[in-house]
Amino acid sequence: MWRSPLQAALPIITAQSNQNIAATVTAANWQEAQLLHILPGHSDSRLIDVRSITISEDGLSLISAGMSGSEPNDQGSYDGEVRVWDLQSGELTSTIPGLFDEMSVVTIGDDRQTLVVSDRHHNIQLWNLETEEPLQALPDIGYFTELLILSQDGQTLITANPDDQTVQVWTVESQQVVQSFNAGHEAIVIEGSDRPVEVPGRLSRIALSNDGKTLATTGLDKIIKLWNLETAELILTFPTDHEYPIHSLTFSPDGETLASGSSDNTVKLWNREGELLHTLTGHESTVFSLQYSPNGKILATSDLDSTVNVWNPTTGELIQTLAEEPVREGETAASLSFSPNGEILAGVNYDGTIKVWQVTR
Repeated sequence: MWRSPLQAALPIITAQSNQNIAATVTAANWQEAQLLHILPGHSDSRLIDVRSITISEDGLSLISAGMSGSEPNDQGSYDGEVRVWDLQSGELTSTIPGLFDEMSVVTIGDDRQTLVVSDRHHNIQLWNLETEEPLQALPDIGYFTELLILSQDGQTLITANPDDQTVQVWTVESQQVVQSFNAGHEAIVIEGSDRPVEVPGRLSRIALSNDGKTLATTGLDKIIKLWNLETAELILTFPTDHEYPIHSLTFSPDGETLASGSSDNTVKLWNREGELLHTLTGHESTVFSLQYSPNGKILATSDLDSTVNVWNPTTGELIQTLAEEPVREGETAASLSFSPNGEILAGVNYDGTIKVWQVTR
């Protein structure tokens, strides 16, 4: 559906259909990123209208999931749609309407071709974006959640209830829970106007290693836990020295490093033993999105002020700052995606635009 012809007159974007071809972008050969496109997004008048993006497996298209139109439908809500953009020209090539509504949580899976929709009725529906056909559905899982991860092979879905902290591992084909456990993050105490107030423990973020074997969880307690998904056994618990809660969490492609972004404006890199490797400073607001390049040599981060920073995760060095001037107050780079070969980086802003940079030439 989203394959587009590569134009010889614009030899910028190269196809990358083979996962085994190593991405070559590193800090050593990084050149100053160039802005290729500012895509208009999905609607002109609504903030937070693009929920998730990915770059297709062939590296030629960008797929975005977001809200459609500037006016509500007859039921008073906004409809959701998937759009496919040609990365060579920046043109919109196709639109898939009606897959979700504005009350849904949507994410595009790590397989780059499956849309996962969690709706207000506690249902989860998977869609194949190539065929535009529905895949498996999980009816009424019992809770509404934004904590959803589809494994890279598309065979396993992780869901988590943020309130009671139940984590469930589903086999997509059978729609059966094969593992379930409670993350058990602790309550916190905050200073109230009259006295300290205890806030119940809550699960805030989850992250899955690329091999699908390890899940990281974190809560309001700012503690990170690593779990063996096969056995549901707790591997490691370690406190972070983040001053405020963690809002973003991701593994490096090799699974050996975990990155956490916080409302203390820092990103911290941890090894599998829970030892702090680097603290990355350079953001001036909450870090909402973290994305490693496919070879793990580059880390992109974005914050509430629309700043996108690019780092060398090995040394902790800041390589380049992108999009450091917000278009208007409230704009946020909410999602980041590298192309499979690591040569293209895309970031979503809450003003509805999607910025696309070329990071090698």
